Amino acid sequence: MKRRIFLLSGSASAVLAVTGCGGGGGGSEAQSNLSALTDPADVSVLKQKQTSGTSSTTTTTTTTTTSNSGTSTPTAAIAYPFGARLVPYAAGIRPTQSNSTMDALLTAQYDAWKAARVVSAGSVVTGGYAVQFSNTTYLTVSEGMGYGMLLAVLFAGHDPQARTLFDGMLAVVRARYAYAVAQYDPNGKYLMDWQLYANGTSAGGGWNAMDGDLDIAMALLMADKQWGSAGTWNYLQEARNTIGALKSFNMKSDGTTKGLRSADNNRTSDYMVGHFRAFQAATGDSLWGLAVDRAYWLADRMQTVYSSGVGLMPDFVMATNTTTPYPSTGYIGDGNANEGYFWWNACRNPWRFASDYMVSGDARFASVTGKMIDFFKSSSGGDPTAIGTGYALNGTKLTGGNSPAYHGPICAGACVDARFQGFLDTMWNWNARNLTTGYYDGELQLLSMVVASGNWWTPGASATSTTGSTNTSTSTSTTTTASTNLVANGDFSGGLTGWSNWGNSQVVGGALQVGTAAGGVGNDIYTKLTPGTKYLLTATANITTAAEGVYVGVKLLDSSGAALVNQAQLVASLTPAGVSISFTAPQGMASGYVFVWKNTNGAIGVVDDVSVVAVA
Repeated sequence: MKRRIFLLSGSASAVLAVTGCGGGGGGSEAQSNLSALTDPADVSVLKQKQTSGTSSTTTTTTTTTTSNSGTSTPTAAIAYPFGARLVPYAAGIRPTQSNSTMDALLTAQYDAWKAARVVSAGSVVTGGYAVQFSNTTYLTVSEGMGYGMLLAVLFAGHDPQARTLFDGMLAVVRARYAYAVAQYDPNGKYLMDWQLYANGTSAGGGWNAMDGDLDIAMALLMADKQWGSAGTWNYLQEARNTIGALKSFNMKSDGTTKGLRSADNNRTSDYMVGHFRAFQAATGDSLWGLAVDRAYWLADRMQTVYSSGVGLMPDFVMATNTTTPYPSTGYIGDGNANEGYFWWNACRNPWRFASDYMVSGDARFASVTGKMIDFFKSSSGGDPTAIGTGYALNGTKLTGGNSPAYHGPICAGACVDARFQGFLDTMWNWNARNLTTGYYDGELQLLSMVVASGNWWTPGASATSTTGSTNTSTSTSTTTTASTNLVANGDFSGGLTGWSNWGNSQVVGGALQVGTAAGGVGNDIYTKLTPGTKYLLTATANITTAAEGVYVGVKLLDSSGAALVNQAQLVASLTPAGVSISFTAPQGMASGYVFVWKNTNGAIGVVDDVSVVAVA
């Protein structure tokens, strides 16, 4: 059994944690690039340009980055510059802070983190970079490389060297593959050896850690959307390679993860459901939909059976091959007695589940996250300094002290429901006052605050139905009344009558089709809405080949052009799937529309039967 041992730094100094391996079986440049961006959040801009008669032709810029081989490679414009918020969240709330205030804080913290933690890994590969582990006996672990690659792709547009950094990390990941896995499974060459010594040689025995490889695969999918895959690295193919390797070595056929020595035990912080949705969208493999459902079942069982009335979950779960899995009895994952508690792995779960709910709107994960946040809010009296760093599943605090590794994810988790607004603001402010660049704490805190600020996005993670899922934008159920459809020509039987064509759209066979280039349509509805009334937007949608997907949504604005409602659902299904978005018409509407939008990719988006009706 291989183990990784690290000291959590920052405010959690001198806390020892051991986690198990997976061997079981430039701001101005960003602004200039904004004109090339085409996502639902930009629809109002496109419409205003068309209405005013000004040119809506997009422009692109070309930048030069240094590849892992040291050569310069021309690349396309950045698609998702940090701070642009081009993918609207399907659900959730934000801190009571302006976007500019949050972004200034986060970009400064990213710069500080990068200066403190990113180091040259030239001993591994020329041009290589790594996220420095806290114990300098070691260079890095795959977990840290996953965090670093996510941060690099997220802060592109702010950091002009983001792609260089990303490619240097990817070069290290591929150079130090899981060679022990590869002895049994050739796909091991697409997984990373989980730990490296300071000189760049293997310290992990050639085994992989599932959490690190999950984040690496997700970051690669995001890199494909951010920069395209025509450069030195084919990010999309590399992502699919790692996803295939994870399926082959770290997954069961029913969607259960098995990133430990025993295939029948697993770790709750590996239930990265947002990643699973993105993997399914990228590969068309239904296994990842099963993984979403299985993760929910396991998380819900841990909360309701073993943490009833509290809502916590353990670091590790045992007997996942049975109908009665239970929390770890100890020493099966990290090699310590606390594996059955909410400890230094499970502390990440509020962030992981919330980051999915914000994008997918799957209310199951709002429920799972909300139980944890209810506990932390009530048990602490809303005071962040009263939140400890370890809890038994009955809610007993095991250790005191404060850590960004706990407080950052709790901040992200508080975004799942409006009932947490005050607590969310308090948690955001605590994190803003207690920023750290220490390993683990720093990465979890920064990534969690990215989610809370509205800057998280996923590459084609479908919010379409999986078994037992609820895909409305809130967890409140609605009942449709016998109301009239407010969307004129929602079935497209009259062609595009009533719809504004924002480009590349036509009606074929009685359904809307948006071609492979970017484009979409809008249908004004704001004059038909009654402020304070709840409405349900439904439609059917699909794409013709595996790609990011097609958006269906609603956007309502005030007289200044500020969005009062901005909700969308991304559908990446290859067969017609239902869209369901509930919203309440706000006061002060001056314009607004239902819209369909698709970014440039190889698929055609097909949408039909768009309807908005009042609900009781």
